[in-house]
Amino acid sequence: MTRSRKRRAENEGRARRARRPARRGLRSARPTARGGPDRGASQRGGCSGERRRGGGRRGGGRSRRGRAAPAHPAQIEGRAKLAEGRRVATRGDFPKAIELYAAALDADPTLAEAPYNQGVVAERQGDLAEARRRYERALEVNPEFEPAVSAIADLLVRSGKLSDAMAFARSALGRKPQSLSLRNAVNRLRLMTPGQSDGVIQDTKTILREDEKNVAAMINLAAAYHQQGKYELSVAILENAKALDPQNPEILTRAAHAHEALGEGIKARLALEEAVGLPGGGSAEAHNNLGLIYHAAGDYEGAGEHFRKALERAPELLAAQINLGNALRGQQRYTDAVKAFLRTLKMQPDSPDAYFNLGILYLDGDIPEIEPKKRLEKAVTYFERYKQLRGQARNDDPVDTYIGEARKRIEVEEKRAEQARRTPKAPEPPEGAAPASDGAAPAAPEGEEEEEQ
Repeated sequence: MTRSRKRRAENEGRARRARRPARRGLRSARPTARGGPDRGASQRGGCSGERRRGGGRRGGGRSRRGRAAPAHPAQIEGRAKLAEGRRVATRGDFPKAIELYAAALDADPTLAEAPYNQGVVAERQGDLAEARRRYERALEVNPEFEPAVSAIADLLVRSGKLSDAMAFARSALGRKPQSLSLRNAVNRLRLMTPGQSDGVIQDTKTILREDEKNVAAMINLAAAYHQQGKYELSVAILENAKALDPQNPEILTRAAHAHEALGEGIKARLALEEAVGLPGGGSAEAHNNLGLIYHAAGDYEGAGEHFRKALERAPELLAAQINLGNALRGQQRYTDAVKAFLRTLKMQPDSPDAYFNLGILYLDGDIPEIEPKKRLEKAVTYFERYKQLRGQARNDDPVDTYIGEARKRIEVEEKRAEQARRTPKAPEPPEGAAPASDGAAPAAPEGEEEEEQ
């Protein structure tokens, strides 16, 4: 084989490997089933664009006490400050938004949405400890304020602590066992555990008999039917929910998930694009899932943009960080992809997905900072670490195949190195000596033809 053909074959092989599916890590983050405050309050603070509470009523359901009393001047002032804070936060002026939320709480000490929105801003800025403190302050103001319960639960879930999130939500419900909104929060978390869909459907139907316009319950019901493979029913329920709360990005995110399961890729993409176009820019999960659609279509740059937007809204969203690494790998920005996966390990040091994808990257990527043999050895190391962390192996897990491939290529590199050591170097001509010539024109490079005159 001529040198040019050999180079061409190597390039084609590299391109095929660059398309190797990550198999792990490119996963759709579960859409948050988080309630938002009543319609006069935030959409997750107007920053990350999370969903509002269904039905436009505090607590996600209609009051059983009759009509609400007229608002006092302090409440009107607090709501006005809250609305102004949302507008300011949407423009990205977070310090001013925090001041306005504080002024809203000063005006109306019962306004749990104010410290909640401060938590949203802190979360958007990556200060998760401060975010949790603000959410807990909202619960001090109103122990039944479900958005704060769900926000804290989401922080725990995104850091891999589902059991802690469930314990926290159940504890809140235990203090207010009649709260429909807190029952919704618990049911949302139950859906993250296999085998819970039947129980969630039963409890959610009970909630809807008491409040037929409870959007948070409708979303949970749609999600439970989705888990049972009843995708068309899930879509129908979400359409009813959207009629009640058209500005709710989580409804659209869930609908996209159902459309995708039905093989309706265009509808899924359109639903997610509508979600991220809502005021506030859409949720982290909506951007993450839209990025997955772009990635599947081979638009790695577009995918990367949405994964970055997901991380701007939820810096702790592990799936988005892994997906960003894969998008960079798709762009052949291998060094940047390594950095992205290493950031994943800082977020969760025992993430099997991060180790698997690092293994893929070192197996296939041209990383100039490391020679091929060492690169392949690192791939094996990452794959072995993944096997230690993955739990029970799936039948279709390709990791052993990849380890075998890496070891064969290590042997090839060792043979090349040995051959290079044995091949004597050609002696260099004396300094100042002219190269030997027989008067003939120099030959064209092997595998290439001379240019016609």
